[in-house]
Amino acid sequence: MDIYETVIKRRSIREFKDIPVPYDTLERCVNAARLAPTAGNRQLCEYIIVDDEQLLPQVLNAVDSWFGMPRPREGWSPGRRPKAYIVTLINTELEAARGISRTDTNYDVGMAVENMALIDLEQGLGSCVLTGIAQDKLRQVLNIPDKYEIAIMLALGFSDESPVLEIATNSVERWVDSKGVRHIPKRKLEDIMHRNKFPQRQG
Repeated sequence: MDIYETVIKRRSIREFKDIPVPYDTLERCVNAARLAPTAGNRQLCEYIIVDDEQLLPQVLNAVDSWFGMPRPREGWSPGRRPKAYIVTLINTELEAARGISRTDTNYDVGMAVENMALIDLEQGLGSCVLTGIAQDKLRQVLNIPDKYEIAIMLALGFSDESPVLEIATNSVERWVDSKGVRHIPKRKLEDIMHRNKFPQRQG
C-alpha cells in the first residue's frame, strides 16, 4: 500500500476484533510519531503505549465523551473494544524552557498522531482519535507526572467494521444504516480546493 492509498483508505474505526495487538506494531507507531515534524525541532511529545489487559478497561473508563457526544453508559460494544491505546503527552517543562507556543505544540501533536494513524493502518490495524479524556482519572490510572499534559489518545485494534465513504451534500453528519454500517460524508474535492486565488466577485 503506497502513502496516498493509505491516506485515502483511512477511516476512524470504532469496532475492534477481540485480538491482541503485537507490541512491536505499537512501537512502530510511536517511532513514526517520534519522526514527525516539530516546531523548531523541539520534540516536546512523549508517548505511553497501553496494552495490558488489566489496564485497558481502566483507560476506557477515562474516556468521558464519545466522538463529540456524551459517553454511553456501557461504553464500547462488549467484545469489540480497543485492544491498545497510545497516549500522547506534552512535556510542559520543555515547552516553557524552549519557548514554544501552544499553537505550535498543537500542530506537533496533530502531525505525530496522523503519522501513527497511517502507520497502524499500513500494519493492518484500525484506530480512532480520542480527545474527550477525563484527565485526572487517566493521570491516576497511568501514573502520569504533573509536568505532562495529556494531549490526545489513539485507540487501536484490528478493525471489525468497514465504514463507507460518502460524498457530502447538505450535511456532514455521519449515520449508521439498517445493517449497522457507518457512513462518513466528506466534502467534494472541488468544493474545498482553490487554485492560486479566489475568483473575483461579480457585480
